[in-house]
Amino acid sequence: MPSSSTVSNGHNRVRACLARLTLILFLIILLLAGGLSANSTAIEAFPEQPILIQQRPVKMVTPYLFTTTALSLLGPLVTGHLVDGSSNCKNIPGDSLWPGDFEWSALNKTLGGRLVASVPLAAVCHHEPFNIYDEERCNAAKEAWDRPETHFVEPVEFNAPIFQNATCDPFTSVDEKCELGNYVSYAVNLTTDTAVGDVKAGLDFATKHNIRVVIKNTGHDYLGKSTGKGALSFWTHNLKNISIVENYASDNYNGAAVKVGAGVQGFDALVPLKDAGYLVLPGSCPTVGFAGGYTQGGGHSIMASKYGLSADNVLEWEVVTANGTLVIATPKDNQDLYFALSGGGGGTFGVVLSMTTRLFPDRKIGGANNFTFAAASNKDEDVNAFWDAVGSLQNLSIPFTDAGNSLLYLIYAWPDKNVPALTTYSVTIPDCDTTDCVDTVMKPFTDDLTARGVKYGYSSKVSESFLEHYNASFGPMPYGWYPVSQVTGGRLLPRAVVSDETMGKNLTATMRMAIQQEGFTLGCVALNAKVGLRDGVVSSVNPAWRDAMAFCLIVGKWDYLVDREEMMKMQKSLTEVVQPAIDAATPGGGCYLNEANFEHPDWQAQFYGLENYKNLRNVKDKWDSTGVFYATTAVGSEDCEIDGDGRVCKKQ
Repeated sequence: MPSSSTVSNGHNRVRACLARLTLILFLIILLLAGGLSANSTAIEAFPEQPILIQQRPVKMVTPYLFTTTALSLLGPLVTGHLVDGSSNCKNIPGDSLWPGDFEWSALNKTLGGRLVASVPLAAVCHHEPFNIYDEERCNAAKEAWDRPETHFVEPVEFNAPIFQNATCDPFTSVDEKCELGNYVSYAVNLTTDTAVGDVKAGLDFATKHNIRVVIKNTGHDYLGKSTGKGALSFWTHNLKNISIVENYASDNYNGAAVKVGAGVQGFDALVPLKDAGYLVLPGSCPTVGFAGGYTQGGGHSIMASKYGLSADNVLEWEVVTANGTLVIATPKDNQDLYFALSGGGGGTFGVVLSMTTRLFPDRKIGGANNFTFAAASNKDEDVNAFWDAVGSLQNLSIPFTDAGNSLLYLIYAWPDKNVPALTTYSVTIPDCDTTDCVDTVMKPFTDDLTARGVKYGYSSKVSESFLEHYNASFGPMPYGWYPVSQVTGGRLLPRAVVSDETMGKNLTATMRMAIQQEGFTLGCVALNAKVGLRDGVVSSVNPAWRDAMAFCLIVGKWDYLVDREEMMKMQKSLTEVVQPAIDAATPGGGCYLNEANFEHPDWQAQFYGLENYKNLRNVKDKWDSTGVFYATTAVGSEDCEIDGDGRVCKKQ
C-alpha cells in the first residue's frame, strides 16, 4: 500500500497535468484610485504627458491572467522536479507543486481581479506563444525600449538588459519564442485602498505554495532585484497618494513633511510640492520612485550637501512585513526596522506602502550652464593636462561640497577614446541667489583651469525655484533624458584618496584606463553626505558615504543591435578589470548599493560596510526569519543561490 506522501505526490502530479490542459482565462485587471490620510492636505500627482506616451501605445498588450497551461509554454518545461514543504528550492512553472489554474484563479478572486499574469511588452514582436504579433507596435517598442517610461507603466517590465537575458525583447527574431525567462510569473497590482490586504493575501499564497516573492516599484533597477523567475511580484506603481503634513511633530523633527505612496516618482511630486512652496530630495532621474529602492538604498540627490541623503530624512515607513502585518517604523517605534529600511536596500525587509519624509522651503538655486572642458587634442601632453585638471577639480570639490553645494559631472571619450572630456549636468549652489555669488563660489574651479591653460566653457545662472533648476539639469519633465540600458558599476571616492597627491594621481590614472582603454563612462556627483547625520536618527546607509567626496557611476552603454555576447564581454571587463582597479585605487571607499556591479565578489563589505551589515542581518533574521524576501545582493541573500533552471534555493 502506498504511503500518504506518495499518494500526495501522485495527486500533485495529476493536478499539474490537468492544469496544463486548461484553457487560458482572460481577466481584465481593475485599477482603483486610493484615498489619502484625513489629517493632511492631499495633492495631485504629476499627470502623464500624452506627447511622450505617444511614443508607443500605453497598453501594447492587454494584461491577462494566464493559466498554468500558458505559463508552461513560456520556457522549457521542467518535468519530474518535486518540490515539497521540506525542499530547499522555490517552485517555478513546470514543477509538480507549482499551483494550478484553480489556485491562481482563487487568488485572483481574493484580490478582486488585481492579479496580472506576465505578458512581456515585447510579446508583440514574436509569433509564439501569445500569438499577438503586431509589427507597428513592435517597431514602437524598439524605438522606446531604452526609455524608462516604456517599462515603469507595465506591471512586469524592468530595465536591466542583463537580467532581461534576451528571452523576450523587440530585437530578437520574430520567430523566436517569447519566453518569460527571468520575468515574474504573476504580479499583484497594489492600489491604495486594498494594498494591505492584498499584500497579506499574496504573501500567504506564496508561503503556502513555496513561491519566490519580489517587489517592483518602477523597474529602474540595475541589479535585477525587481524581478525573478517564477516569482509573485507586488507592483507598487499605482500607490500614487501624496499628502502634505504642514506640522509634523515627533521627538526628532517638528516641521513640514510629505507622505508619499510607494508608487510616487520624482516627476509626480516635484510640481505639486513646488506649488505648495516646498522642495524634496529626488534622484537625478525624475522617473525614480521616492519610497522604493532609491530611498531604501540611501538615495543621493543634488541637494544632499545641504540636507543629507534621502534615507537620512525619512520620518516614517509604512510597511507590510513577511508575516503580513502592517507596521509603522519610526526612529522611536520599531527602531530596528526603521534603521534597516533607511538605507539597507529595497525588496529585503518588507513591502513598503508609503514613506513620510521631511520637506524643505523652496528657494532660488544658483547654478551654471555649460561648465565643461576637454583635452585640446589627442597628444599625450594635452591628455595628461586634462586628467590633471580632473584630479584638481575633484580635490577642489571637497571645500565646495562642504559649503552645501554639489557638482554632477560626466567624464567620457566619445567617439574617439583618445580625446576625453568632462561636462557638468548640474552645478547646485543652494545659498546663491545672484550670478555674482555663483561666480565667486565657482572661482576656484575656473581659476585653476585658467592657470593650467585648459580651455573651458562656463556661464552662471540663478533659477527661481528648485524645480526650475532641476528641470534645466535633468529635464525635460516629466521623464527626463536618461536612457536606462547599461552595464553598471560604481564607487564612492574617499576624501582622503582624492586629497592625497599620490593617491589622487593613481585614481585619475585608473579613471583614464576605464574610459580611454575599456570604453566606459563615469557619471559622478560630488557631495558631502556627512550633513545627513542627525541626533537620535540612525540610518543604515553605507558608512563609506560619510567619508566620500563623490560617488561615481561606471557605465557601459548597452546596444541591443550588437550580439549579446559582445555586451557580456563589457560586463566581464567591468567585473574583472575596471571595478577591481577602481576599488584598489580607492582604499576605504565603498559602493552605492543601488548603482553597483551585481557581480561584485565582496558586496557585503563594499555595499553595506561589514559592521553595518551585521546589524542589518540581525534585523533581517528578526523580521523575515524564513527568507520570504530575496533579491540579488540583498541582506541575507548569501544564504541562497540560483540553480541551473532559475530557482532560488537554500545553500546546503
